[in-house]
Amino acid sequence: MLGKRTAAAAACAAALLLSLSSPAAASPPSNQANGSPSIAANAPWTSTVTWLVGRLSVDEKLRLVHGGTDPDPHGEAGIILGVPRLGIPDIRQADAHGVNVYKDATAYPTRLGLAASFDRDAITRFGRSVGTEGRALDVDLIYGPQVDLARMPTWARNMTTYGEDPYLAAQLTGREINALQSTGLMSQVKHFTIYNGQDQNTPSVVTDQTAHELYLQPSEAAVKDGKVTSVMCSYAKFQISGAEARPDYACSNSGALNGILKDQWNFKGWVTSDYFAAKSTSDLLAGMDQEFVTSYLAPAALKPLVDPASATYDKTYAGALDQSVARILYQYQRFGLLDDSTYPRSAKSGVRRISSAPAAVNKQAGIATSRELADEAGVLLKNDGALPLRSDQSVALIGPTADLLPSSPGGERSRGFGDRNRISPYDAARSIAGDRATLTPGIDRVGTTVTALTTAGGAPGLTRTAKDASGKVIGTKVDSALDGRQTDLVRGDSYTWDGDLNVTTEDDYWLWLQRPIGTSSGNSSAYNGGINPGLAQGPGTGATGTATLSVDGTDQTLAQPSTILPNTYPGGPTVNGQYLGLTNVGVKVHLTPGRHKISLGYAPAADTAAAPTVRFSWAGVQAGIKAAAAAAAKARTAVVFVDDANTTTTPGDVGTLGADQDRLIQAVAAANPDTVVVLNTGGAVQMPWLSKVKSVLEMWYPGQEGGTATADLLYGKADPSGRLPVTFPTGDDATPFAGHPERSTGQNGQITWSEGLDMGYRWYADTKVAPQFAFGHGLSYTTYAYSNLRVQPTGDGDLDVRVTVRNTGRRAGAAVPQIYVGPSPNLPASIQQVSRKLVQFDRVQLQPGESRTVHLAVAARDLSSWSTSGQTWVLGTGTRTVYAGNSATDLPLSTTVTLR
Repeated sequence: MLGKRTAAAAACAAALLLSLSSPAAASPPSNQANGSPSIAANAPWTSTVTWLVGRLSVDEKLRLVHGGTDPDPHGEAGIILGVPRLGIPDIRQADAHGVNVYKDATAYPTRLGLAASFDRDAITRFGRSVGTEGRALDVDLIYGPQVDLARMPTWARNMTTYGEDPYLAAQLTGREINALQSTGLMSQVKHFTIYNGQDQNTPSVVTDQTAHELYLQPSEAAVKDGKVTSVMCSYAKFQISGAEARPDYACSNSGALNGILKDQWNFKGWVTSDYFAAKSTSDLLAGMDQEFVTSYLAPAALKPLVDPASATYDKTYAGALDQSVARILYQYQRFGLLDDSTYPRSAKSGVRRISSAPAAVNKQAGIATSRELADEAGVLLKNDGALPLRSDQSVALIGPTADLLPSSPGGERSRGFGDRNRISPYDAARSIAGDRATLTPGIDRVGTTVTALTTAGGAPGLTRTAKDASGKVIGTKVDSALDGRQTDLVRGDSYTWDGDLNVTTEDDYWLWLQRPIGTSSGNSSAYNGGINPGLAQGPGTGATGTATLSVDGTDQTLAQPSTILPNTYPGGPTVNGQYLGLTNVGVKVHLTPGRHKISLGYAPAADTAAAPTVRFSWAGVQAGIKAAAAAAAKARTAVVFVDDANTTTTPGDVGTLGADQDRLIQAVAAANPDTVVVLNTGGAVQMPWLSKVKSVLEMWYPGQEGGTATADLLYGKADPSGRLPVTFPTGDDATPFAGHPERSTGQNGQITWSEGLDMGYRWYADTKVAPQFAFGHGLSYTTYAYSNLRVQPTGDGDLDVRVTVRNTGRRAGAAVPQIYVGPSPNLPASIQQVSRKLVQFDRVQLQPGESRTVHLAVAARDLSSWSTSGQTWVLGTGTRTVYAGNSATDLPLSTTVTLR
């Protein structure tokens, strides 16, 4: 990686770009430190790139379009190996939200939570923080932001989107990319395109107008506003009807990649396949420039087509390869990654790296940023006076996420620092209210160590049988309990424990097995000392080896609580100064009084980073719920923390809470009328208990500082100011997909997005179906009044909107004025319109009694519709209604304006 190191050593922190050597190159941007580097007018074929492409061998070109193998794995998603002789560096590409590598990085609230802030400046802080940490962690490119829209109520990836509205998503996407890239970290947006929770192998058919006005808009903002370096093509198979003749997979879809992305939007970057998403070598001709995992662009497949010495040489493929390489190298040049010290004067890149990389992650800065973002992300959905809590009142904290923080679940985001992830809402509440805050899990994911065990011979405990790697029995002994404190388990050996589990009370029991996570390469000089703390990528997955459980002769399927990361669990090991945590897997089984045959298995991997241990614990479901109700009855207020762990939902339906959690809330609410529910979810969930509780606070997955931020909001140390970036439906029968299987699971071999523009809150407005909680909804501990809505055309199709916002309560807080616009009377019937759509928003901090007039510019583009026949945007002229207020359904002000 000589090129990067040399460039970084010579970097000047104040200068983003020097002038490119080509006379046609663009000038440096005027505000270099606050946005992405500018793009040269002759990109990608600058003089530097032209010179490099002319000197690269065929094999070297192929190296730049196909994922390689990192000689020093960082735990990044992938690497593109460079060409040292020409100053082209290796480029490590990491997953994001945050930075996902072996070293610890800050865990932030998931992107849906960030969207709930409706705060462009917060997104800028977030992007800069991630970019700075990425540079410190030796990452060159980050896979983010995700620009897909939350079309379906429940999609596992909704949590990493900016919500359901294209305008909101586009605004925040541009901010994040500019902030990321201002640090010198390259951004790659995902996923292009029509990737929104549907089955990816069933063709989706979406109209050209719908695609442009909804699903393409955030990607367009990434290209035009963010000047993003690269785009990841998705797994989806789709057809943009009216513009394409047939469906194709995204990485094979020339209409989208070449026609829209590269030609219509003039995109100068490159297109990478999602992992395994490439389908054919011809994807290179369709607009895909780089692949990972698959081998369609690998030398064995592509070289015979692009090597002039080959009998099967194809000039078209050779030209496409050069174009792809040029696009890649130009972005390297643009970000100052090339070492041009050996280039002739005419080919000098003229670009320096934005700044030197920080020596290490600034942990304290990440803590502060993550907490600020989590405070802004919380959405108070309902409040009948139970919140804010008082520090002098008794509070019963209940539920699985009261003491285990669901900071940032999933594999494509930072895991956070273990010492921060272990600060739970209960811990934070105790720091405010002391002993007046109590904990009763109700649904216990840690459990109590099982001691009710008997060997076949009648002794207390279980009989352990140890085998070596060859399967030979090497010893037996009796363990009275498996408490996770063993000192004699050996890496690479395998163990079984057999005996009886003695049950006195009938119940559904969670049986848990907990083991240290993390692997070691044995090379202490490698990145992070060779420690993989448990990320599901890179050599060594951080797995702990295998664990098995059999009850009464039946093998059980063990699963982790999907929202809880290993480094959240207490009692795990610290290796190389890094807290690794525990893998916790379990199963719920119904047990009757008496003895039950049980057999546990544990085969620690030979490369485990910490000494192997195993803990066997249990927790009764009904007993836990009963104890929670009893604790609630003794307290002034009960706060139930719940999540959507391990849930699956039919596409188009609304999500649910994890097993037994609705029952837990209902039992607690029956015991205490002052019950508050805190949701940790990746999207909307059904709430059959809503009328029985006083308050509901949505905290999403709030990042490593989420425990503290949750307590901030519950106790009023911060004012709830988040607003929903997605609609919360009342149930499965009240969504755009109810009665329309063609829109979700599909009919006749395809999924037809027949709702068109009526996605999300637009459908609710057009059909007059009431949601549970509307897009844009969110309460506060203060109140706001809107007045004096004034709208003036500017003469160029834009609107100047002014509205006065006043804090009418007794606390400081942030109002989020939202501007919506109605349809045009002058567009032809062939162009679909909706009754209202978001066209502007702001976030306004106000002291009690303070009033402010907010100026909001609405662009002509956002007042326009896409014409398929004209393949252009058409301004919706005539009398338009402009609305202002708190949410898509709470718009107390309206006026009309005439657009010409």
